[in-house]
Amino acid sequence: MKAPSLTKIFLILVFCIVHTVHAKEVKLVSFTGGAPLDSYNPSITVPLLAEAFKRNGIKFYAEYQPSLRSLKLSNSGVFDGELHRVHNFHIVSKAKYPNLLRIESLLLSVWLAAFSTRPLKISSWKDLQGLKVAYYRGRKNITNNLDQVLMPNNIVRVQDDQHAFMLLATNRVDVVITTSIQGRKITENTAVFAKIIEIGKLEQSKIFAYMHHKHKLLAEKIAATIEQMKADGAFKRIVSKNRSLWLQK
Repeated sequence: MKAPSLTKIFLILVFCIVHTVHAKEVKLVSFTGGAPLDSYNPSITVPLLAEAFKRNGIKFYAEYQPSLRSLKLSNSGVFDGELHRVHNFHIVSKAKYPNLLRIESLLLSVWLAAFSTRPLKISSWKDLQGLKVAYYRGRKNITNNLDQVLMPNNIVRVQDDQHAFMLLATNRVDVVITTSIQGRKITENTAVFAKIIEIGKLEQSKIFAYMHHKHKLLAEKIAATIEQMKADGAFKRIVSKNRSLWLQK
Protein backbone atom coordinates (compact mmCIF):
# COMPACT_ATOMS: atom_id res chain seq x y z
CA MET A 1 0.00 0.00 0.00
CA LYS A 2 1.28 3.42 -0.96
CA ALA A 3 2.20 5.55 2.07
CA PRO A 4 0.22 8.81 2.42
CA SER A 5 2.04 11.90 1.21
CA LEU A 6 3.24 14.58 3.62
CA THR A 7 0.60 16.92 2.16
CA LYS A 8 -2.19 14.48 3.01
CA ILE A 9 -0.82 13.98 6.53
CA PHE A 10 -0.68 17.77 7.01
CA LEU A 11 -4.28 18.22 5.80
CA ILE A 12 -5.48 15.45 8.11
CA LEU A 13 -3.75 17.09 11.08
CA VAL A 14 -5.25 20.49 10.22
CA PHE A 15 -8.72 18.96 9.95
CA CYS A 16 -8.35 17.29 13.35
CA ILE A 17 -7.18 20.54 14.99
CA VAL A 18 -10.00 22.59 13.47
CA HIS A 19 -12.57 19.95 14.40
CA THR A 20 -11.30 19.88 18.01
CA VAL A 21 -11.42 23.69 18.30
CA HIS A 22 -14.99 23.86 16.99
CA ALA A 23 -16.06 20.99 19.22
CA LYS A 24 -14.88 22.96 22.26
CA GLU A 25 -16.18 26.32 21.04
CA VAL A 26 -18.65 27.93 23.44
CA LYS A 27 -21.45 30.15 22.21
CA LEU A 28 -21.35 33.70 23.50
CA VAL A 29 -23.82 36.59 23.37
CA SER A 30 -22.90 40.18 24.15
CA PHE A 31 -25.36 42.77 25.46
CA THR A 32 -24.88 46.46 26.08
CA GLY A 33 -26.77 48.90 28.27
CA GLY A 34 -27.07 52.63 28.74
CA ALA A 35 -26.37 52.68 32.49
CA PRO A 36 -23.16 51.81 34.38
CA LEU A 37 -23.22 48.15 35.35
CA ASP A 38 -23.06 49.05 39.05
CA SER A 39 -26.34 51.01 38.86
CA TYR A 40 -29.63 49.41 39.86
CA ASN A 41 -31.24 48.23 36.61
CA PRO A 42 -28.24 46.29 35.25
CA SER A 43 -27.43 44.95 38.72
CA ILE A 44 -30.71 43.03 38.40
CA THR A 45 -31.05 42.36 34.67
CA VAL A 46 -27.47 41.16 34.09
CA PRO A 47 -27.56 38.20 36.53
CA LEU A 48 -31.07 37.27 35.38
CA LEU A 49 -30.04 37.20 31.73
CA ALA A 50 -26.76 35.44 32.52
CA GLU A 51 -28.70 32.62 34.20
CA ALA A 52 -31.23 32.40 31.37
CA PHE A 53 -28.52 32.09 28.72
CA LYS A 54 -26.50 29.70 30.89
CA ARG A 55 -29.50 27.37 31.00
CA ASN A 56 -29.35 27.36 27.20
CA GLY A 57 -25.62 26.61 27.11
CA ILE A 58 -24.63 30.15 26.15
CA LYS A 59 -22.14 32.44 27.88
CA PHE A 60 -23.35 35.96 28.54
CA TYR A 61 -21.28 39.14 28.38
CA ALA A 62 -22.50 42.61 29.41
CA GLU A 63 -20.91 46.00 28.76
CA TYR A 64 -21.83 49.60 29.53
CA GLN A 65 -22.01 52.15 26.74
CA PRO A 66 -23.58 55.64 26.91
CA SER A 67 -27.29 55.17 26.24
CA LEU A 68 -27.58 56.48 22.68
CA ARG A 69 -24.36 54.78 21.59
CA SER A 70 -25.59 51.57 23.19
CA LEU A 71 -28.74 51.69 21.09
CA LYS A 72 -26.82 52.31 17.88
CA LEU A 73 -24.47 49.40 18.59
CA SER A 74 -27.23 46.92 19.43
CA ASN A 75 -29.54 48.07 16.65
CA SER A 76 -26.71 47.64 14.12
CA GLY A 77 -25.90 44.15 15.39
CA VAL A 78 -22.46 44.94 16.82
CA PHE A 79 -23.91 43.79 20.13
CA ASP A 80 -26.56 41.09 20.32
CA GLY A 81 -28.96 42.97 22.56
CA GLU A 82 -29.94 45.64 25.09
CA LEU A 83 -29.86 44.97 28.82
CA HIS A 84 -32.79 47.09 29.97
CA ARG A 85 -35.33 49.15 28.06
CA VAL A 86 -38.95 50.00 28.80
CA HIS A 87 -41.82 47.87 27.51
CA ASN A 88 -43.02 50.59 25.11
CA PHE A 89 -39.51 51.41 23.92
CA HIS A 90 -40.43 51.51 20.23
CA ILE A 91 -43.21 53.99 20.91
CA VAL A 92 -41.16 56.38 23.04
CA SER A 93 -38.17 56.12 20.66
CA LYS A 94 -40.46 56.75 17.67
CA ALA A 95 -39.41 53.45 16.06
CA LYS A 96 -35.86 54.71 15.51
CA TYR A 97 -34.30 51.33 16.36
CA PRO A 98 -36.40 48.83 14.39
CA ASN A 99 -33.93 45.94 14.60
CA LEU A 100 -34.42 45.49 18.34
CA LEU A 101 -36.88 42.79 19.36
CA ARG A 102 -38.29 42.64 22.89
CA ILE A 103 -37.60 39.48 24.90
CA GLU A 104 -41.15 38.85 26.08
CA SER A 105 -40.63 38.31 29.78
CA LEU A 106 -40.66 41.13 32.33
CA LEU A 107 -37.35 41.53 34.18
CA LEU A 108 -37.99 44.47 36.46
CA SER A 109 -40.41 47.24 37.41
CA VAL A 110 -39.14 50.61 38.63
CA TRP A 111 -40.78 53.92 39.50
CA LEU A 112 -39.71 57.14 37.81
CA ALA A 113 -39.63 59.84 40.46
CA ALA A 114 -39.06 63.58 40.81
CA PHE A 115 -36.43 64.92 43.22
CA SER A 116 -35.96 68.48 44.41
CA THR A 117 -34.59 70.64 47.22
CA ARG A 118 -38.05 72.19 47.58
CA PRO A 119 -41.32 70.53 48.66
CA LEU A 120 -42.96 70.89 45.27
CA LYS A 121 -46.15 68.94 44.58
CA ILE A 122 -45.42 66.66 41.65
CA SER A 123 -47.73 63.75 40.82
CA SER A 124 -47.85 63.93 37.01
CA TRP A 125 -45.68 65.06 34.11
CA LYS A 126 -47.89 68.14 33.66
CA ASP A 127 -46.93 69.31 37.16
CA LEU A 128 -43.42 69.93 35.81
CA GLN A 129 -44.56 72.76 33.53
CA GLY A 130 -42.53 75.92 34.05
CA LEU A 131 -39.75 74.09 35.92
CA LYS A 132 -36.20 73.39 34.79
CA VAL A 133 -35.64 69.63 34.79
CA ALA A 134 -32.46 67.55 34.49
CA TYR A 135 -32.17 63.86 33.67
CA TYR A 136 -29.71 61.25 32.46
CA ARG A 137 -29.77 61.44 28.64
CA GLY A 138 -30.88 58.47 26.57
CA ARG A 139 -33.86 57.46 28.71
CA LYS A 140 -36.38 57.54 25.92
CA ASN A 141 -39.47 57.34 28.13
CA ILE A 142 -38.36 60.41 30.11
CA THR A 143 -37.43 62.26 26.92
CA ASN A 144 -40.81 61.55 25.37
CA ASN A 145 -42.75 62.81 28.40
CA LEU A 146 -40.66 65.93 29.04
CA ASP A 147 -40.82 66.97 25.39
CA GLN A 148 -44.61 67.12 25.74
CA VAL A 149 -44.73 69.39 28.80
CA LEU A 150 -41.58 71.54 28.78
CA MET A 151 -39.93 74.02 26.46
CA PRO A 152 -36.56 72.82 25.11
CA ASN A 153 -34.55 75.33 27.16
CA ASN A 154 -36.14 73.92 30.36
CA ILE A 155 -34.81 70.41 29.68
CA VAL A 156 -31.24 69.64 30.72
CA ARG A 157 -29.76 66.34 29.54
CA VAL A 158 -26.61 65.14 31.33
CA GLN A 159 -24.26 62.16 31.25
CA ASP A 160 -25.30 60.53 34.53
CA ASP A 161 -27.51 60.90 37.60
CA GLN A 162 -24.68 62.24 39.74
CA HIS A 163 -24.28 65.20 37.40
CA ALA A 164 -28.03 65.85 37.42
CA PHE A 165 -28.13 65.90 41.22
CA MET A 166 -25.12 68.22 41.36
CA LEU A 167 -27.02 70.69 39.16
CA LEU A 168 -29.95 70.42 41.56
CA ALA A 169 -27.80 70.84 44.67
CA THR A 170 -26.28 74.02 43.21
CA ASN A 171 -29.72 75.44 42.24
CA ARG A 172 -29.14 75.29 38.49
CA VAL A 173 -32.24 73.16 37.95
CA ASP A 174 -35.48 72.76 39.89
CA VAL A 175 -36.05 69.03 39.54
CA VAL A 176 -34.21 65.81 38.68
CA ILE A 177 -36.04 62.83 37.17
CA THR A 178 -34.62 59.35 37.71
CA THR A 179 -35.75 56.03 39.16
CA SER A 180 -36.87 56.21 42.78
CA ILE A 181 -34.51 53.53 44.05
CA GLN A 182 -31.46 54.91 42.19
CA GLY A 183 -32.20 58.50 43.22
CA ARG A 184 -32.76 57.63 46.86
CA LYS A 185 -29.50 55.72 47.10
CA ILE A 186 -27.50 58.57 45.57
CA THR A 187 -29.08 61.32 47.66
CA GLU A 188 -29.04 59.40 50.95
CA ASN A 189 -25.39 58.39 50.63
CA THR A 190 -23.87 61.66 49.41
CA ALA A 191 -23.46 64.50 51.91
CA VAL A 192 -23.67 67.27 49.32
CA PHE A 193 -27.12 65.96 48.30
CA ALA A 194 -28.49 65.81 51.86
CA LYS A 195 -31.17 68.47 51.21
CA ILE A 196 -32.53 66.69 48.13
CA ILE A 197 -35.75 64.74 48.65
CA GLU A 198 -38.09 62.65 46.53
CA ILE A 199 -41.16 64.81 45.94
CA GLY A 200 -43.35 62.52 43.86
CA LYS A 201 -43.59 59.43 41.70
CA LEU A 202 -44.49 59.91 38.03
CA GLU A 203 -44.98 56.49 36.47
CA GLN A 204 -43.97 52.88 36.75
CA SER A 205 -41.60 51.58 34.09
CA LYS A 206 -41.67 47.92 33.11
CA ILE A 207 -38.18 46.84 32.07
CA PHE A 208 -37.40 44.24 29.40
CA ALA A 209 -34.30 43.13 27.55
CA TYR A 210 -34.14 43.38 23.76
CA MET A 211 -32.26 41.40 21.11
CA HIS A 212 -31.32 42.08 17.51
CA HIS A 213 -33.97 40.54 15.25
CA LYS A 214 -31.42 38.14 13.74
CA HIS A 215 -31.71 36.31 17.07
CA LYS A 216 -35.51 36.07 16.98
CA LEU A 217 -35.70 32.35 17.73
CA LEU A 218 -33.16 32.63 20.53
CA ALA A 219 -35.05 35.60 22.01
CA GLU A 220 -38.20 33.47 22.16
CA LYS A 221 -36.26 30.66 23.82
CA ILE A 222 -34.76 33.02 26.41
CA ALA A 223 -38.20 34.48 27.18
CA ALA A 224 -39.49 30.95 27.85
CA THR A 225 -36.46 30.24 30.04
CA ILE A 226 -37.03 33.37 32.13
CA GLU A 227 -40.64 32.31 32.63
CA GLN A 228 -39.36 28.92 33.76
CA MET A 229 -37.02 30.68 36.22
CA LYS A 230 -40.02 32.53 37.65
CA ALA A 231 -41.84 29.22 38.11
CA ASP A 232 -38.96 27.38 39.80
CA GLY A 233 -38.04 30.24 42.15
CA ALA A 234 -34.65 31.09 40.64
CA PHE A 235 -35.87 34.45 39.35
CA LYS A 236 -37.00 35.62 42.79
CA ARG A 237 -33.79 34.39 44.44
CA ILE A 238 -31.56 36.21 41.95
CA VAL A 239 -33.52 39.47 42.25
CA SER A 240 -33.56 39.35 46.05
CA LYS A 241 -29.86 38.54 46.35
CA ASN A 242 -28.65 41.17 43.89
CA ARG A 243 -30.99 43.88 45.16
CA SER A 244 -29.59 43.34 48.67
CA LEU A 245 -26.01 43.40 47.39
CA TRP A 246 -26.66 46.62 45.45
CA LEU A 247 -28.24 48.35 48.45
CA GLN A 248 -25.23 47.43 50.59
CA LYS A 249 -22.66 48.98 48.22
